[in-house]
Amino acid sequence: MTNKAKYTWIAVLVTLTTLIIVVHLTLPYWVTSFLNNRLERIGDYSGRIDHVSLSLFRGAYQIHDLDVVKVDGTKQVPFFRTKEIDIGLSWSALFKGAIVADLVFHEPELNFVDSKSDQNDQSGVGNDWRKTVAELSPITINRVEIEKGTVAFRNFESTPPVNVQLNNIDATVTNLTNVGNGSGRVANLDVKANALNDALMTINAEFDPLAKANFVAALHCEEISLPMLNDLAKAYAGVDFNGGTGEVVSELEAKDGQLTGYVKPLFKNVDIFDWEQDVVEQSENPFRIAWEGITGGLAELFTNSDSDRLATQLNFSGSLNEPDISTWQAIVNTVSNAFFDAYNNGFEGLFKKVTNESPTSVDT
Repeated sequence: MTNKAKYTWIAVLVTLTTLIIVVHLTLPYWVTSFLNNRLERIGDYSGRIDHVSLSLFRGAYQIHDLDVVKVDGTKQVPFFRTKEIDIGLSWSALFKGAIVADLVFHEPELNFVDSKSDQNDQSGVGNDWRKTVAELSPITINRVEIEKGTVAFRNFESTPPVNVQLNNIDATVTNLTNVGNGSGRVANLDVKANALNDALMTINAEFDPLAKANFVAALHCEEISLPMLNDLAKAYAGVDFNGGTGEVVSELEAKDGQLTGYVKPLFKNVDIFDWEQDVVEQSENPFRIAWEGITGGLAELFTNSDSDRLATQLNFSGSLNEPDISTWQAIVNTVSNAFFDAYNNGFEGLFKKVTNESPTSVDT
């Protein structure tokens, strides 16, 4: 190799190295500015990120400290915030011939706020969030993972204020682009969380990622201490619990916008009214005392004496937007649980592909 050719190669290498360094230093600022411009107005909400970092060798970048707030709200809490979003090339999908991305949300927090004012109400309505998430990645998203997430329901105006949370959420959504299943459009959702840092909740679902209203899901929330729900119960039902546990089992399926399924709430050792605590110690409002006495008496009346469970089953059918819930059937199921066959805390097996349980015969 001549000296001229040698110096040419050195110049090319120096130029490329310099270019890589410049891109590595300047690209994060450009991406940060680009994303903030895209997130500035997303429906009724506005988002902003602190900065972006790059992991070029891994084909990934990280979005740090993303906050999404309601534009016209009081902004007591953001609608959504997350410490970090890692967006990277899916190497497993690449080996299958697909160029798609994996997203990992680290410590995300989602806050729903109930308010009498539409301005302060925070439900997420007013934006296509799937489109917003897609804009964070330059390539199609195939897998989403959540680590140590939180979902909260809040009411700052009620008496007492309400803050009910699902904590320690670990979730995965896979096969959003159908990379792993060539025979059909089936994505999978698996969730584990703690209700109020206490009861274990699991959700398993299959859904069509290209359709808004096709899914099958099963949910089970294990026994949670009812007194932990007192703020919610006082604010929305006018009662508080002195003891007892609650459990929820549900299976739901939506197909072409039509919903079928059930929700089965089960309560054990329910104690709503306590004379010593509610009257002597707390001197509660006499109307509240009467209401708690009535509800406590009804709860005791309809509790199965053998299982010590108060339970019913709410069956759903009809349109997904306006499902039909049979109140009369719920009453019949409550009476049946109390005086005939007690409900168990297992799945009914309507959708075995997500529950892996056989149907349980329940007389109603």
